Amino acid sequence: MKKILILLCLFLPLYLIAQQKVTISGYVYEFGSRESLPGITVYEPATRTAVTTNSYGFYSITLPYRDSLCIVFTCTGFRDDTLRLSAPEDLSHNTLLSKTEMLEGIRVTAERTASEQVQMSSIHIGAKEVKNIPILLGEKDVFKTLLLMPGVQSGTEGTSGIYVRGGGPDQNLIILDEAPIYNANHLLGFFSIFNGDAIKSVELIKGGFPARYGGRLSSVIDVQMKEGNKDSYHGEGGIGLISAHAMVEGPIVKGKSSFMVSARTTFFDLLAMPVMKIIDPSTTTGYYFFDLNAKFNYDFGRKDKLYVSAYWGRDKFHMTEVDQWEGETTRYNIGMYWQNATATARWNHLFTSKIFSNLSFVFSDYKMNVYDKYKDPDWKYSMDFNSGIRDYTLKYDLSILPTATHQIHAGASLTYHEARPSAVTLKEDTFSHKTKIMDPGLEFALYADDEINIKNILRINPGIRLVCFSVPGRTYFSPEPRLSVSVNILKNLAFKTSYARMAQSMLLLSTSTIGLPTDLWVPITKSIRPQVSHQVAAGIHYDWRKPGLAFSVEGYYKKMNHVIAYKEGASFFLDALEGYVDENVTSKQWAENVTTGQGWSYGVEFLVRRTAGKFTGWVGYTLSWTQQQFDDLNFGRKFFSRYDRRHDISIVLMYSPIPKINLSVAWVFASGNAVTLPTSTYDYSTLTDELDAHFYPNEYHFSGLGHGYFIENYGEKNNLRMEPFHHLDIGIQIIHQHKRNWQSIFEISIYNVYNQKNAFFYYVTTDYDWGGVQKQVLQKICIFPIIPSFTYHFKF
Repeated sequence: MKKILILLCLFLPLYLIAQQKVTISGYVYEFGSRESLPGITVYEPATRTAVTTNSYGFYSITLPYRDSLCIVFTCTGFRDDTLRLSAPEDLSHNTLLSKTEMLEGIRVTAERTASEQVQMSSIHIGAKEVKNIPILLGEKDVFKTLLLMPGVQSGTEGTSGIYVRGGGPDQNLIILDEAPIYNANHLLGFFSIFNGDAIKSVELIKGGFPARYGGRLSSVIDVQMKEGNKDSYHGEGGIGLISAHAMVEGPIVKGKSSFMVSARTTFFDLLAMPVMKIIDPSTTTGYYFFDLNAKFNYDFGRKDKLYVSAYWGRDKFHMTEVDQWEGETTRYNIGMYWQNATATARWNHLFTSKIFSNLSFVFSDYKMNVYDKYKDPDWKYSMDFNSGIRDYTLKYDLSILPTATHQIHAGASLTYHEARPSAVTLKEDTFSHKTKIMDPGLEFALYADDEINIKNILRINPGIRLVCFSVPGRTYFSPEPRLSVSVNILKNLAFKTSYARMAQSMLLLSTSTIGLPTDLWVPITKSIRPQVSHQVAAGIHYDWRKPGLAFSVEGYYKKMNHVIAYKEGASFFLDALEGYVDENVTSKQWAENVTTGQGWSYGVEFLVRRTAGKFTGWVGYTLSWTQQQFDDLNFGRKFFSRYDRRHDISIVLMYSPIPKINLSVAWVFASGNAVTLPTSTYDYSTLTDELDAHFYPNEYHFSGLGHGYFIENYGEKNNLRMEPFHHLDIGIQIIHQHKRNWQSIFEISIYNVYNQKNAFFYYVTTDYDWGGVQKQVLQKICIFPIIPSFTYHFKF
């Protein structure tokens, strides 16, 4: 017995030491600005234990006790930093990482290679990557960069509308510092609202959605604004063909608090108005847009941080025509505007080194207006059509990091949706009519997931999101299970699969294909159920670490239920203009104009990329199919969606021979969209003349031949495939470093180098043959020839 006690006394301390754990936690910042760095890998080589910093730069890694520990902080584009500890104990450690001078390309997911992460179908873009790719009119655009990745397609050439894996633009959850954006377009869809000067990072998730995201079927586009430099004052700006932009940032309390303010505006109307005056002196036309971004943050210490951010942007178009006739004046005005406004306040609190929390209050407002006014000496008329949606959201997120093998995330959110699908005012000399529709909705969500790492071979992320959406007269409950699994077959080779159920309760009534602001956002009703999707995906990811090469192939299948579309010939907007709504109108009216159905989307995505070295870029290819079916459309038969595109290829190459010169080339090819056009026409006037001659043979009848009274037969929906489009873009950046930290960047880019005439849209017109007989002819409009542009940027 005595020997046993002696052995226990000798080995018990060793056993206790073996069971002892050490937790190292803190924040990772960028050297020189103290901006928090998300997606940084924190790695302990001896145990091959790794964690990643969250969106606020926080990390927590728990390790078995050893006499010494070596922790490496690493990320592409930054120099590695190493923390060495002897006789370690629980420690709070903040790290500053300095940038490398090497040009980096787009990196996919966080810095841990794709084969080391359970998350699949994710693309991460930094602000620097956006600015290195040649884009239309020299206007750098986050969305245009995303469109060059597999699985992401545009609606028509040149526009920023994003269609992900067969879903519509309304099925993308676009958030700016957690605030939802309901219309992310400027200039009728040719540019997005995101000013590159103000953007810190962008992440696109196409599948395997984490449980914290919900409310849309197809994708999540998470945009984060810069926080502002806490150490010194800096700024940047530039001027291009149609717009100018500027940003300034700096400390309020050095090392603890900072601000960032940016602005962008167009001078397109200043260029267009003189030209329009020459063409038609009686007409005045104008168009402009602007963006304002602002962000403030304060560091109260290790445990508490405050972030406040805001955005405001607007587009406005107007046209005035004044005619003089015999001393009398006739005035005609038309116009439209739309705007987004958001505000977010976030409070980070650290309970312990393993428990991180965030409380957010989010406000988002979108509104649009279309007006039409006429006045002459005898009569006047005016019409105002207003629409919009406003959200108030309270969110609480909690991250519990008990060990490096478990990362638990949970949270809750409450959102009040205040939708205004229509507010119409009609006025005449003797008549005035005003109607207003208000559709409220209350949404409550709970979520939880756990990222489990089993010996760096098997990674599992099960999750659940529970959503309760209440509208007058009915409440919907939507369970949304999520599951992602990654198996490392070899060290750098992983097989991944995922499943996600998503529900969408805010719906878009759309009659356009280019993102016109007259599309209406509405919540579900008692008769219109939430849209639901089930998506499964599987793929293989392989990484060659030293040359910085990676290859991935992913296949997906997505089934969508309760999808809505307008019935044939229906339009809520046109109904309002024609005065079909009355004082008792409710949301039932728009619900009567739509039909519900189902959709299918499936395909395969290939990506080969290089993200390190002087030569970077990628090659992407997507093969996909998208179909829909509605009882009240196309005779109940399946048809290819307008989002269907069979082939999509993108090749992007970037080369930096020396640090002061960046060269870039981008080539895209895509199958044409499916559109609905008449398959045949009947001359109605000729037909009626023949009938009159038959029944009234003794009377004279005027022939309608040549008058163009045609009846059009459309046949199947989306019965025509537009021509494939393709174009080559090139660009060069020349960087000149001045004294006193002033930097000039001169950029020349050429869009559509070989002047390919891609169709923007098709229409049917009337023509005549040699015999004078009318016939219908299919025509196309091409609006993007070869377009050179020059842009000047500066930094200080």
